Amino acid sequence: MSFEEKTSEIEQGLKCQGCGAILTYQPGTSYLACSYCGTRNEIADQLPENGRIESTDYKVFGAAMEGLEDERYSYLAEVVHCGNCGANSRLNAHVTADLCAFCASPLVIDHQQKRIVKPHGLVPFSVDYKNAFGLLTQWAGKIWFAPNDFKRIFNSRNDRLKGVYIPFWSYDADVHSDYVGSRGEYYYVTRTRRNSDGETEEYQERRTNWYPASGSIYSQFKDIVISGSTSLPEKFSDKIGPWNLGYLKPFNEQYLSGFIAETFSVDHVKAATTARAIMDREIERQVEHDIGGDTQDIDSIDSDFKSIKLKYILLPVWLSAYQYKGKSYQIMVNAFNGKVYGQRPYSFWKLAFLILAILIVLYVLSFMG
Repeated sequence: MSFEEKTSEIEQGLKCQGCGAILTYQPGTSYLACSYCGTRNEIADQLPENGRIESTDYKVFGAAMEGLEDERYSYLAEVVHCGNCGANSRLNAHVTADLCAFCASPLVIDHQQKRIVKPHGLVPFSVDYKNAFGLLTQWAGKIWFAPNDFKRIFNSRNDRLKGVYIPFWSYDADVHSDYVGSRGEYYYVTRTRRNSDGETEEYQERRTNWYPASGSIYSQFKDIVISGSTSLPEKFSDKIGPWNLGYLKPFNEQYLSGFIAETFSVDHVKAATTARAIMDREIERQVEHDIGGDTQDIDSIDSDFKSIKLKYILLPVWLSAYQYKGKSYQIMVNAFNGKVYGQRPYSFWKLAFLILAILIVLYVLSFMG
């Protein structure tokens, strides 16, 4: 099927049978709805027979990425590139003009077609625009030392939030690790010393007996989630998680209707390096627990990673990108659990007056003392 035929088929599936308008996914529901006549179309999720979205073997997935011709792992879509921040996003086919969700710069939409990686699944939006905007304004109202005109940015909705699916990689692995190290056990000896009054006193000095230790542990990792986006600071993903992948749905383009879907800029190989570092830290913690004693010293850990699997998934956020005095800021609302995290400017004068007030108080207290 050609790109044009595929696009036509998708658009036809999103059109309201009553009035012909484009249907959009309604957060927190299982249907698409028409904003004009109220028509609803249920989304038919096609789960595998076992009811779970299975991960793909890491090597098999890597081979499929070489040419992206396998339709099990890729599909044709329109992708727009932001010339300002570099974000690549998949927009709905009917969109002809928009601002970048990540930096608020105007997008040049040339309806470029390309084959992109098909996600294994996604977590649909649960928090709708109205509730997300309420959470955003609450956050903006509570921050201290913000310029007065900054908060006025959020006084009007004016499409301040964009619903965006952010790309993530999820890794599973079974790991067998052999280790060599030492187990430390504390003991105490009584010592004497002179205190500040010149008197002799006894105290307990801690010492450690070390014993050789070696062994093997087995670790099983499930859903180590790593961001596939460079359009957002890495700490954003950490601050609004963790994500409950128990709500993961099979990938269905109907869930994307009315939203933006960013394509990954961190590939599965680079993300795997980050996931490996997380697993290594957990393995080290498990080795320390296995060695036991009061303290541990690890000489070496030899880990054999087996059954490495991954899923490419999309997770939902409401994103507000705005520019204040020539600088870009971003605020993110987790569209599943409602957590908010964002960047904000500071008022130089408010901070200066605070410091001045503290200095005045300290000056007065010094005379009172």
